[in-house]
Amino acid sequence: MRNRIIVIGLIVLIGFWFGSRANRPVIKTSKGETVRKAWNDPHARKARKKLGKKIAKAAKRHG
Repeated sequence: MRNRIIVIGLIVLIGFWFGSRANRPVIKTSKGETVRKAWNDPHARKARKKLGKKIAKAAKRHG
């Protein structure tokens, strides 16, 4: 009896988990589009600009 309750509980939990995952949309994008989005991200732009300044400063010091 106890094992039956545990098995039914597991089936309910697994069903609930699959049901909660089922309504999530899956959007597939190409790798090119993913790279383009990452490149155009404002934070990435700022980081590239900051890194460029850092490299220029280091090159000027050692140049």
